[in-house]
Parts: sequence; C-alpha cells; structure tokens
Amino acid sequence: MNKIKLSLAVIAMMVTAANAEIKNESFGGSASLFYGTNDSSDSDLFNKGTSYGNAAVQLGGSASVGSCDTCVKLNYGVTGVTTMGLENTLVAGTWVDHGDDLADGVWIDTLNLSFNLLDGISNTTMVVGRQALETPMVFTETWNIAKNTYDAAVAVNTDITDTTLVGAWVGRSNIAGGSTVKAENIGDGFDNFLTKEGAYAFGAVTKLIPTVDAQAWYYVAPSTANVAWLQAETNVAGFTLGGQYGMLDGADDSDGNAIGVKIGYDYSGLGVSAAYSTVDQMDGTSGTLGFVNLGGAQTPLYTAGWWDVGSQGASDTDAYNITATYGLDGIADLGLFYTNWENQTSGDATNEITVTAGTSVGNLDMTLALINTDVDSADDAVNDIQVYFTYNF
Repeated sequence: MNKIKLSLAVIAMMVTAANAEIKNESFGGSASLFYGTNDSSDSDLFNKGTSYGNAAVQLGGSASVGSCDTCVKLNYGVTGVTTMGLENTLVAGTWVDHGDDLADGVWIDTLNLSFNLLDGISNTTMVVGRQALETPMVFTETWNIAKNTYDAAVAVNTDITDTTLVGAWVGRSNIAGGSTVKAENIGDGFDNFLTKEGAYAFGAVTKLIPTVDAQAWYYVAPSTANVAWLQAETNVAGFTLGGQYGMLDGADDSDGNAIGVKIGYDYSGLGVSAAYSTVDQMDGTSGTLGFVNLGGAQTPLYTAGWWDVGSQGASDTDAYNITATYGLDGIADLGLFYTNWENQTSGDATNEITVTAGTSVGNLDMTLALINTDVDSADDAVNDIQVYFTYNF
C-alpha cells in the first residue's frame, strides 16, 4: 500500500477546518461562447480556415472558516473550456491554447486563503494561493474568454489613511507563450512565471492628495529585469487627466523608459478620450519584454489597442489612441476605438479601428465587435467580426 505523506501545514488546515464553522458566503459563475472570423490571407469572412471559437464555464465563490467577521476566508474557482467540436465544422482556431490535440481543459483558476494575522493590531490582509492580481505590470487580463491567474502570496496594508501598501511574491501563471491562456487539466498549465524564482512586487496606492489617485510600484524579477512604475490621475468637472511613467532595467544592462498621457471627458452618457505613449528603444532583455504585463500579453499603457492589446508597449514604439463611448440607456452601449502605433526601428505602422455594440437581456450579456487592422507592410487590411455571449448566474 502506498504511503500518503501530508505536510504539517496541510494537516493544520484540515484540523482547523474540521473543528471550525464553515459558511458559504457567495457562489456564482458564467457560461460564455466567443466566435470570431476574419478575411486575412485573401480568405473570405466566415471561412473555417480564418475563424476561431471557444466555449467556457467559470464557477467560483468564497466561504468563511469560523464564526467571526475576521476569520479565515477560502476563495475558490474553476474554469472549463471546450471547442465543442466547432473545429470540425466552423472554425480552425481557438481563443485559448488547447495544445496540438485541441483537448478540452479544466483547471483551478482560484484557490486561496485570506486572513489577518495581526487582527486588532494592524489592518493587514494576507492572500495566499492561486488568485487574480491587479497591479500595473502584473495583472489578470480579461480580454480573453478565460482569464489568467497567478500562484502568489500578497500582503495588503491599509493602516495609513487613504493609502494602501502592497507587497507580493508571484510564483506561476497560466499564460502560454506570453499571449493567451493555457487550457490544460487541473494539475497542469501553470508554468514558471518568468523565472523559477518568480517575481516580487511592492506598491503604494494613495488618495492623500485631494482629487488625485496616485500609485507607485517596483518589481524585481531575478535574472530578468527590475521595473518601476508611477501613475497619477485626477477627475475635475468631468475631465480626466492621467500620466504614466515606467522605467525598466534589464538584467543584461539594457534599460528603457515609457511615458503615457491621457485626457478624457464624460458628459451625460458620452465619454471621449485621447492618449499618447512612447517607449524607448531597448535591446536584450528589455527589448524582449517591453512595457507589457510581465509574462502576459497586454500593456498597461493608456494606448493599449482594443484587439491588439500589447504591441503599443514594445521597444521603440510610439502610439496614440482615441476612444468614444456612448450609453443608450436600457438599449445598448456603443464604442468607437482608434489606435495607431509605429515601431520606429522598423518604420512599420499599424492602424486599428474597432466599433462595438453591447447589450444585456436579463442575465445574458451580448457584444458585437467589428475590427479593421491596417499594417503598412501588409498588402491589404484585415477585417474581423467577433461576437461574445456570456450568461451570468
């Protein structure tokens, strides 16, 4: 008979759970179907060879362990994705990485404990385990049908008035090749995050300056790069002003800077904004990373495109974005997004124009997106049509 060995930490958790009150606090989820098609490679729209689709189900919730408000909380979530056999009839591609065999995937996207070891002494919350993150250079991306999450340990302190201090170690994530979510079984799919050592993040988010939301972050990724990020935004009389500055110091002595600025205005359901960013020319490690989600695909710069979400943060790239949104009360939310970016090294420029319309019927959310991407070096522009269906329960 095989012997089963349990660590002291696991045994302690089992004993605690067995002798404590466990109360479910929330439970819910969603079911989604995403489809897209384009006319690239001289193909027609709705041609199987240039169409892509996926279905996904996400379930999750939280439970408290103990009878007090400050007890340990367990947060959990599971995601399952499938092609539903569409690759045999309607599509040739998928939104997530199913591997060469296009197998369905089910994985634990969230499993963590949150607690306050210094309850009554300090407002410090620890979250340990698999979780979504939201920091400028390490974050969970939501553009895909399935989200990326991280194995991490995070400490959040709010003892200082209007200020949140954050310290984190990030171990692994389920981003495949820095582009999309990897869909594998429950035990696989979460690879090393940048390096085996993981990465460390330290940040401060504050509202101590009236009407200003400011944040400062510093990331240490051993053998890869150190990154500093500063950002401040203010909203006055309907106008929004924002500024970003990033500094990247690569492990191979290469470095670079990024600057982003944005101005916006909201009035009676109409929102308009304009943004500009520039990234230095960087070589080596810095040039490979750029100012993009570490280990991910999306840039935190204001100029991130609607469909191409990361190229604007690449080395030696200038970009600008113009966005207009309008909410037709009770009918639909409309959006127009124009993004232009040019890599100064290659001289190649890209224009992306996206028009969206979204609405909800009960618990069903629906969105239609029309995307035109025109690259200088390509013979023809590419048109994409995408539809999103998500039922929340």
